[in-house]
Amino acid sequence: MPNSLAFLTMTLWPFVTLAMYLLLPARTAVIWSILAGYLLLPAGMTLDLPGVPGMTKQNVPAVFGYFFASAMLGRLIPLVPKSLAGRILVGLLLLGPVFTVVTNGDPVYIGNDTVLPGLRPYDAASMIVNQFGFLSIWALSREVLSDRTALRQLVTAFVIAFLWYSLPMLYEVRMSPQLHTQIYGFFPHSFQQMMRQGGFRPIVFLEHGLWIAILTSMAVMLAVVLARDAAPGRKLRWYAAAFYLLIVLVLCKSIAALLYAVLLMPMLLLFSGRRLAQIAMLMGVLVLTYPLLRSFDVIPTDSLVETAAEYSAERAQSLEFRFVNEDMLLSRAMQRPLFGWGGWGRNSVYDPQTGENISTTDGLWIIAMGYGGYAGFIGQFGLLLLPIFMLTGAYRRTGQEVSVFAAGVAVVLAVNLVDLLPNATITPVTWLFSGAMLGYLENLRRGEVGTGTAPAAAVPASARPRFSGLVGQPVAGPRTLV
Repeated sequence: MPNSLAFLTMTLWPFVTLAMYLLLPARTAVIWSILAGYLLLPAGMTLDLPGVPGMTKQNVPAVFGYFFASAMLGRLIPLVPKSLAGRILVGLLLLGPVFTVVTNGDPVYIGNDTVLPGLRPYDAASMIVNQFGFLSIWALSREVLSDRTALRQLVTAFVIAFLWYSLPMLYEVRMSPQLHTQIYGFFPHSFQQMMRQGGFRPIVFLEHGLWIAILTSMAVMLAVVLARDAAPGRKLRWYAAAFYLLIVLVLCKSIAALLYAVLLMPMLLLFSGRRLAQIAMLMGVLVLTYPLLRSFDVIPTDSLVETAAEYSAERAQSLEFRFVNEDMLLSRAMQRPLFGWGGWGRNSVYDPQTGENISTTDGLWIIAMGYGGYAGFIGQFGLLLLPIFMLTGAYRRTGQEVSVFAAGVAVVLAVNLVDLLPNATITPVTWLFSGAMLGYLENLRRGEVGTGTAPAAAVPASARPRFSGLVGQPVAGPRTLV
């Protein structure tokens, strides 16, 4: 049960977000209001207010930040991007729930006693409003973090955030994951799942140890990207940060997250921007075609389980459990493949005799498929993958080679999306990076931003203008909302 401090922090965070927008440059406010909100607010808690959907740590900073930023700009920040593909994908994401409700008006009968209700128009509105939380992050970053300097600031802030976050992580590795309970009065997940390899893996204020592991893995790789992009005198500090965070990642005791970093770090160190862009695109194709590959049994699940068994019988059992449940849930999803089953547990698999739910949903892809069908899956994953597929074409229009920095960020984003196949580790960070990359590439295609390789850090502080709100004009007086 959350304590009073948990409710207080959730209630006060909109005011903290407002203070950031009033006192900080717009880019800094967008980045740190979302990063700090996600890393510090209590996980697994919903603040229910009359007449509005439940507010969580994922959507409180984004929704309020979206309206604060729009007020400063004097217009609503568009949720729909400029590219045709982006418009279609946003349309799928926002209109798909309407068709899901239309095709799911019938109840689902389970056994003799249980009935899952049919969906109503209210459910469509609720589903669309829930999408707005993540879309607002994506729209904010696409609007505000849409040039190379802003993208580098985002990457730098993320790595610095995890350098600081590593301190409570190391504390929990040694003392056990207790900070969430000690500060907010409850534990957001199963404590037993935080015990691994004779010790503990950290969770701090996130949803699960897997979440903190994949984000740490991303921070390791992004530190390498920053090192390659930095001025000669600053490279060593970022390589040192990457090495330190790699040690922290090992202590997170997540094999998949560690493999991502170990396999991709040499590529991020050595490959050209064009080659890195191709790697990111290949991972993107895998993610987008995964439901079809699983439907046609192309993925060698048995071989993957056997390979995992050579390392650990426990890991092999866990992987096999995931694949078995994916098969059950995919079979259920294919009964309504276009728009899915919607909510209320209608997408789950139940024992026909007892009515007990016998399925477990782990990967975000199968959740999206069961909930919204191919329309929901393509809308969500296509939108996140859009900047990865745009990267090479956007640079080709400029007549220059793909930037190693932009391609490196694309690879790290692709890694996060690949991890959404076995896990549901989507976070505000995922949408933040996808939106910033898309905004940068959209402007690049129109020739509105440069492609130079000089890092932002090389610009002296005295030469950087101060800004008020989002209008990008030098400020002489106080920042205001009007």
